[in-house]
Parts: sequence; structure tokens; C-alpha cells
Amino acid sequence: MADDDRIEEEDQASQADEPEAQEPEATEESGEPSGTGAPPPEMDVFDMLRAAIGLFVQEAWIALGLQPRPGAGETKMDLRCAKIAIDTTAMLIEQLGGEALPDEKREFDRALTDLRVNFMKRKSRGEPPAE
Repeated sequence: MADDDRIEEEDQASQADEPEAQEPEATEESGEPSGTGAPPPEMDVFDMLRAAIGLFVQEAWIALGLQPRPGAGETKMDLRCAKIAIDTTAMLIEQLGGEALPDEKREFDRALTDLRVNFMKRKSRGEPPAE
């Protein structure tokens, strides 16, 4: 029986050492717990197009071998993938249409032009496509 008493004492002692879980404090404004974050802002299809344009622009630079893939130290050129990424970027910009702000439209057009120029330079050099 002494062993049973010792186990109970150890359980009580270990529970006393563990910090109690605390409820997150509510913020004054919303009354919701802080730290859980506010709900994400609503995205419409045009916001998704903007995000996709950014992803395809980045992928095009990576496929041109001019930027390493995040987490990778080396670059690898794949002109076939670069062309698809550039063409997809152009299509997404077209779909965004009049929803793009003037500055945003200029930025997208400039990125697309830069990608096309770099693609043509790489292609004209006759650099072999990635395997």
C-alpha cells in the first residue's frame, strides 16, 4: 500500500509542477480571444488573380534560371516551363482587366515585358532546355 500512496503523491506533485492552461485574454474591441487572429480578409476572384500573377511571375524567373527556387541554392533553366509561366501570366493579367489599378497594371506589364525579353535572350543563345 505504501507504493500506491507514493504513486498518488508523485502524480499530485507532477500536476502541481505543470503550468495550468490559460484561456486567451479577450481583446477589448472584438471580445474574441487575442492570439487566435482575426478572420482572414475576404478574397474575391480578382484578389486571387493578383496572387496567382505573383506566383507565375516568380515561377517564370525560376524557370529562366535567373532566380533560385526558394530553399534551393542553385538555379536551373527550363525554357519550356518558362514559356508556360510567361503565357499564363499574360492570360491572368488579361483576365484581371479593368480591375487592376493603374500602378498595378504598369507593374504587371513591366514584369511581363522583362520576362519576355529575358526569355528571348535565353532562347536566342540556343541554351539547351533543362532535362
